[in-house]
Amino acid sequence: MQKQRQQSWNLVSFVAITALIVLANIPIAKAENRAEIRIDCAKPTVALSPHLYGLFFEDINYAADGGLYAELVQNRSFEYHSLEETHRGSGFHPLFAWKSIGGEGGHADAKVVNTSPLNQNNRNYLQLKIDQSGVVGISNSGFDGIHLDKGQRYNVSLYARIDDWNGDSALTVKLQSDDVSDCGSVVLKGGGQTWQKLEGVIVASATTDNARLVVTTKGQGTLNLDMVSLFPQDTFNGRKNGLRKDLVQALKELNPKFLRFPGGCIAHGHGLDNMYRWKDSVGDVAERKPNWNLWGYHQTYGLGYFEYFQLCEDLEMAPLPVVPIGVGCGFRCNEFVPIEELGPHIQDALDLIEFANGSVTSKWGKVRAEMGHPKPFNLEFVCLGNEEHDTPDMRQRFPLFSKVIREAYPDVKIIGTSGLGPEIPIYDLMTRDNVYSSDEHYYMPPSWFLGNQDRFDEFSRNKPLIFVGEYAAHDTDRKNTLFSALSEAAFLNGVERNAAIVDMTCYAPLFGREGHSQWNPDMIYFDKRNVVRTTNYYVQQIYGQNKGDVYLSNSVETKAVGDRPTVSGCVGIGSWNTAIDVEKVTVNGRQLDPANWNVISGDYSVKDGHYLQSEEQAAPAMSISQETFSDETVTFAVRARKTSGSEGFLIRFGADKEGNGGYWWNVAGWNNSRHGLEDFSSGSATLDSVNGSIETNRWYDLRVDLTPGVIQCYIDDQLVQEYKIEPAALSISSTYDRDAGEVIVKLVNPTSDPIEAHLNIAGSDSVATKAQLISLSGEKNATNTLDHPNTVAPVTSEIAAGREFSHSIPPFAVEFIRIKAER
Repeated sequence: MQKQRQQSWNLVSFVAITALIVLANIPIAKAENRAEIRIDCAKPTVALSPHLYGLFFEDINYAADGGLYAELVQNRSFEYHSLEETHRGSGFHPLFAWKSIGGEGGHADAKVVNTSPLNQNNRNYLQLKIDQSGVVGISNSGFDGIHLDKGQRYNVSLYARIDDWNGDSALTVKLQSDDVSDCGSVVLKGGGQTWQKLEGVIVASATTDNARLVVTTKGQGTLNLDMVSLFPQDTFNGRKNGLRKDLVQALKELNPKFLRFPGGCIAHGHGLDNMYRWKDSVGDVAERKPNWNLWGYHQTYGLGYFEYFQLCEDLEMAPLPVVPIGVGCGFRCNEFVPIEELGPHIQDALDLIEFANGSVTSKWGKVRAEMGHPKPFNLEFVCLGNEEHDTPDMRQRFPLFSKVIREAYPDVKIIGTSGLGPEIPIYDLMTRDNVYSSDEHYYMPPSWFLGNQDRFDEFSRNKPLIFVGEYAAHDTDRKNTLFSALSEAAFLNGVERNAAIVDMTCYAPLFGREGHSQWNPDMIYFDKRNVVRTTNYYVQQIYGQNKGDVYLSNSVETKAVGDRPTVSGCVGIGSWNTAIDVEKVTVNGRQLDPANWNVISGDYSVKDGHYLQSEEQAAPAMSISQETFSDETVTFAVRARKTSGSEGFLIRFGADKEGNGGYWWNVAGWNNSRHGLEDFSSGSATLDSVNGSIETNRWYDLRVDLTPGVIQCYIDDQLVQEYKIEPAALSISSTYDRDAGEVIVKLVNPTSDPIEAHLNIAGSDSVATKAQLISLSGEKNATNTLDHPNTVAPVTSEIAAGREFSHSIPPFAVEFIRIKAER
């Protein structure tokens, strides 16, 4: 996942986020909007990629264990440990989710040991020293309780070993509800002085969401347990060690054409020792090596590379595995595998391709075959790296991987990475390396997506293709609002128009378990038995199911569209890890006195008529005017110097009196290396940045000119940055589905008024008089939740059509019109 870099200030930790006074309510189109739309069937422009819409899976928000992976026992191999490294998971321990029990006078001491492990990868196991027989054992609470459905069958398995044993060695495995009522049981017979796997089936006698798994014995001595597992038989395709059926069904309905996995940041790991190593995730699940997750919990790797490939095959998706390139996660560490030690990491990448595509006689092809899949998985793509920071070490290592892979597997296409954010700082390296495509990530406000529909219009068609591998519109409070989904739809219209350069896209993150999310928004939310398809999910679904094969030339003429937005609000002065001296502040030539401004953070004082901020460690320091400026044209000017510290100035405008919303111009941010314009309408997002730095103790004249729809930033009267704020307006894409013989017109209305559209389907010998309409619309801030999962959902109907016809597009809507037309 892409995290905002240090200077993209997290408002949650600074002040509570409130509604932005300007862009959160983008000026809307006026009533009685009209649009003349012409689609030319005789003028296809570009073919759309067969892989255009896909999925990105990362084990974040308990997306794997406790989510897609159907295992119902948590911490089944007793490998949990404290995760203080992540600042989230310090409550974990080897007996997490387990509790020892004793009945009928029985007593035992329970502890986790590793003296005689099941294998070298799963070293921990439970040891019950039973000094008094009765009904003695242990219970597991699963992931916030185990859910059961009456009449369903559940596979139970465990590994057991007994020492110095007296009495019956049989184990009773029960499912109990929270009131200790039995919900089904099975007796597992066996056990000896070596590890043995015991298996059985339990038929649930009740439906509950709060069951627990109980393993007991009536014997006496030492009972050792490991890999205690409970799986529903009703997994996707009925597989053992399978996937949760309803979640896979939700993925299937998206009609995805690829799966990028297993991350994301977890591919890098918290450090090199925590890096995702695919070889740990294949083979017998009892012999896979668990790993802790940088998102603050543990991973069993029961959902591993074999299961990812198998899911791709089931849903007819192309697998896109992400391979780390010896570079640690730039957000958490600055580690690099030494060049002389890089060989095993490169070999891991080669072995992965052999695991996927190799013959059964090859080393890793044999492993795949032994797991039940002798046929190759036909891996076509490999993703090298994820969100790498632009460093000399990264630039040195990437070509070493790509060179060796090309030599060994010339048919495998290499997907590179463009670096952090929309500025794509290492796209030049990807171009020189001649990768197949380059991965871009952006988590931005809806306004950014609406304003960047033309992002790819000027991209060179002679450079690597673009893979939009992670993106999401972050609306107010990071909720999955309809407006955020509309902005993504408008962006996808621009993607389709530029299908010659954009090959693949996928929303991120994919899953969020209710109550266990480290990141919002996500596409699909779920609890133990419910699945919530968000507004953003439905946009992905509509585009995935109605892509078409070629883009058709179109034109749109609109009347009474919205005026260009203006920026109004309070102004402010700040800094980041820097002390500053402000000599003068003016708005439209009128000098302001900051002495009575609202100091949000930092140490501000007035001395000899200067406004000083002296706390060098404030990140950020910020002082906000208590006067609002709302003229159509505003010029905010500051004369200031840096007196000490590592960065520069924060020129704030368009905020409210508490410092919420609006923008700041970050002068000499990124450790005094760049100037950036940042938007705080929904969290924080860098809209534009350029190279630049400042000197200590040098006076600078800084100026921001605000005119309708335009922000201009000057240093010493030199224009440094210019950003255009586009008004919300009708967005369109038009494609042709050859198999169906249908034109697909894709319309996005992000305004609060209906748009009366007149459509002309030209260049066709015949056009049907009826069309199918797929409509997703509702209130701007509508969301789907567990309590109200269907607040917004697509509705399909039939409308009158023809060569020319009229259609009213409702406010805040995505609408697809499919109409038969011969080409």
